[in-house]
Amino acid sequence: MSSPVDRPLEDTASAAPEPSVAQVTELFGLLEKTVRAHRLYQANNPVYQGFLAALRAAFGKLWGQAHSVHISIEEAAFRWGGKSFTVGEGRDSLSFLFYKDGIRDLTFLPGFEDEVGAFLEIVHKSRQRENEQDDLVTLLWEREFSGFQYTYMDLLGEELDLPQGAEKGEERRLARVDPAQIEAAVSGMDGEPPRPSDLRKAEQAVRSPEGLSRDDFEETLYFLDETELALLQREVDLEWARDLKADVINALLDRLEDPVPARQLEILGIFRQLIPTFLSGGDLASASRILVDLNVMLEGSALAPDPRDECVRLFGELSEPGMVSQLVRALEEGVLDPGGEELGIFLRHLGPGALAVLLRTVETTEVAGVRKRLETAVEAIARAAPEPVAALLASDEAAIVSGAARLLGRLGYSRAAGPIAALLQRPDPALRLAAVEALVALHNGTALDALQKALEDSERDVRVAAARGLARLRYQPARTRLEELIQSRLMRAADLTEQIAFFEAYGAVGNADSVSMLNKLLNGRTLLRQRQTPELRACAALALGRLGTPAARSALERAGEDDQPMVRNAVARALRQEATSQ
Repeated sequence: MSSPVDRPLEDTASAAPEPSVAQVTELFGLLEKTVRAHRLYQANNPVYQGFLAALRAAFGKLWGQAHSVHISIEEAAFRWGGKSFTVGEGRDSLSFLFYKDGIRDLTFLPGFEDEVGAFLEIVHKSRQRENEQDDLVTLLWEREFSGFQYTYMDLLGEELDLPQGAEKGEERRLARVDPAQIEAAVSGMDGEPPRPSDLRKAEQAVRSPEGLSRDDFEETLYFLDETELALLQREVDLEWARDLKADVINALLDRLEDPVPARQLEILGIFRQLIPTFLSGGDLASASRILVDLNVMLEGSALAPDPRDECVRLFGELSEPGMVSQLVRALEEGVLDPGGEELGIFLRHLGPGALAVLLRTVETTEVAGVRKRLETAVEAIARAAPEPVAALLASDEAAIVSGAARLLGRLGYSRAAGPIAALLQRPDPALRLAAVEALVALHNGTALDALQKALEDSERDVRVAAARGLARLRYQPARTRLEELIQSRLMRAADLTEQIAFFEAYGAVGNADSVSMLNKLLNGRTLLRQRQTPELRACAALALGRLGTPAARSALERAGEDDQPMVRNAVARALRQEATSQ
């Protein structure tokens, strides 16, 4: 027997024009995708909203061909026009959800496209039901749709055979439940029709006196004792605590060793999807575990030729800018621990393709831990393949070029001295400064010649870095150029930091002939019987201290009682420096 809970179905629906098979097929396809998206995403997620908009458009388009769509419901599928349509699989399908709650027919009417979102919410709530009142019939009854009708099978209204209570030793009799009793049990509710959940409660009330009792469920011969229950509980706890993700990865890796190329390709395709997912979720341990095992298989003979090529491509994809950027973002946002062991494992499997993103991050990140860890990673990659790093010197992005120059300097890659020296012609001062630092680290002939030219750079920091680099390297051929510069008007206009850098560089590369000029600056007078500025005299004292010859010491001692505090302090510092060097 079928009885409507909502409004009675329109009699004219059967006479209305029918939609095409293609339209109904498209409608059920969109419905399945939208139901799945609703289970996977939040209501405001763009993916779900896209499917929902497409489903609404399909319903709106439908009303141009038909006044309604009537659907029959079976346990395994929806039926329309003699054709079956499934939405989901097995007992997780949408048709089974309606069928088990007694709904046997659905009719969609114009205007339902505006209510489809609420319809999906009710379907989702029914799947997640927490109590008996969340059955689908009750939820639909409460919502009162205007563009949607349904009928359900009132099983309680049928004459059902229910077991009656009986005396011990007697056979049970079958009782008939009068539907009128059920109606009476839920009457008096302000004249409203009974709710389906109230009907079920009434049925329980009618049959309880002569129906089943707790005695029917007394322990039997096969009931579990306390020991068996404890064992079962322990097994359930173990199953609940099991790391399902690790078990799935282990199973896939085990199957990857089977010599079946098609299966190996399929599993590698699964790993290609899993690794980015693990990275975005901060699960670097699972991603690293996969890479370690795949690397072992590449070194062995477990993979067939085609799967081997696919595995090599997978490792190459790890170094693509998009993948590496995702990893860097997770590190900077704190999703991944920069000091974690898993990160080191993952970084070891990156190739030269990752260098651009890593170098840019090293140069720009404000997270010290990330910078330090990535510096180690890029050095390891570059030591195995320095040529790709040198190629990055031609990049248009200053941060990448600066990082590449410094890295090549730390590696001592002398072949890059020429391209790095050419960076001194670039307009970016920060890039020229990075080039000077790299040239100091390389300190070959090409690099040292370029450093002398950098002494006259238009940027003060670049000039200072070049002077300090020549001082550290004690490059004797630079003495003549330094002497010319410290006697020029440009040096007198420079600030104290730059003056000190140039004088100390001159002291580091000077010889006995250099004492005369420095002594003249420190103790001599001009044609007008005037001394040099205190700043220049102090710098000359520091240069004499770097020379460390007896003549230099004598010149310093003559200025030990100078009337300028700056000069006296510089002399004292130079003498201490000389004593320390001895």
